[in-house]
Amino acid sequence: MTRKGLWLSPDFMRLWAAQSISETGTQIGQLAVPLLAIGTLHASATELGFLTSARMLPFLLLALPAGALLDRMRRLPVLVTSDLLRALLLGSVPVAYALDVLTLAQLYVAVLLVGVFTVAFDISYQSYLPTLVRREELADANAKLTASSSAAEMAGPAAAGILAGVIGAAATVLLDALSFLASGLFCRAIRQPEPEPEVPADQGARSLRKEIGEGLGFVLRQSMLRAVAACASLLNLGSSMLTVLLTLYMVRTLDYASAMVGVVFSLAGVGLVGGALLASRAIERLGYGRSITWGAVTCGVGLALMLVPAVEPRLSFPFLAAGHLLFGFGVPLFNIAQVTLRQAITPDRLRGRMNASMRFVIWSTIAIGGPLSGFLAELMGMRGAIIASAVIGAVSWLPLLWSPVPALRELPEEEETAAVRD
Repeated sequence: MTRKGLWLSPDFMRLWAAQSISETGTQIGQLAVPLLAIGTLHASATELGFLTSARMLPFLLLALPAGALLDRMRRLPVLVTSDLLRALLLGSVPVAYALDVLTLAQLYVAVLLVGVFTVAFDISYQSYLPTLVRREELADANAKLTASSSAAEMAGPAAAGILAGVIGAAATVLLDALSFLASGLFCRAIRQPEPEPEVPADQGARSLRKEIGEGLGFVLRQSMLRAVAACASLLNLGSSMLTVLLTLYMVRTLDYASAMVGVVFSLAGVGLVGGALLASRAIERLGYGRSITWGAVTCGVGLALMLVPAVEPRLSFPFLAAGHLLFGFGVPLFNIAQVTLRQAITPDRLRGRMNASMRFVIWSTIAIGGPLSGFLAELMGMRGAIIASAVIGAVSWLPLLWSPVPALRELPEEEETAAVRD
């Protein structure tokens, strides 16, 4: 089916609407909750750090077991349930604020549990998509979903800041809760029957640990997935380190105003939207392997440009702007092509565990990027740490060259894997 066919697919449009609303609400909430903690509860920098950690912790601790559990069940009911529970959790925050009983402890718990159900939602929707659209539609479907995520990432924080100033942070959090409710209702409206999950004959005797191992084993033994995971991990490590270091460098060394810092980072969002809109046609022309490779190379060049301000501060703005724009442009091309490849080559019974394993491996470097950037800044100085971080990102595409990925034109068939043995 062509791209026009997806526009005429009511069930895909419902999933797309659900994901778009959910992503926008998430981006708004990620700023509105900290603003509420600062303005109402007078949270310190340390307390805000714990709030951020509470949001990320479920991805590191629960992704692998969640993937194994989600492979045992239908994914659509998980999408609906996750959305409705996130709506309830976030809805409790403005209610507590209105009753004057809101505490930081409630925010920690709400953010942590929202993170838990976000893990379930994200893994489920990436695993569910191949059962909703045809194989030849996957790239275009992922492009549309990525375009929505990119637009939300660009517009959400600005919208949150404006809304918090006009209606207050607590009311803005309520809008975030309502976005999850709307997303859940759209998912609930999907009519296409979802097939029963494939259950191995020895399911009853299999431990959760063995199933997690099977998913990890599939990723590590599959040469293309292994190369993509290595590339994405290095990209995330370099970019997460640069985000911390460049923020400090722009404010303290380059004397940028906060508005100028916002402009620099917003250019990555502009690149994300542009890349997402062009990705489908680029994949058609380049093929999947070269799209993944050139997307990673574009990201690497963007990160490499960001080391120039550390060497020559007078050239800071044009290189920071170009670097963020290029990095943002490359991310959708890389992500849409590699996610589609992952979905196409993985059997349905392993998709939850594969997505969870990839997310665990790829996102783990984000968690260590912040502390590592601080350590390098102490060891090498701010400029040396920026150069080292940019170099890590600049060479992130090298693992792809030592794999079959660059030569891949069309999507290969599904690959099975033997069960991991003790």
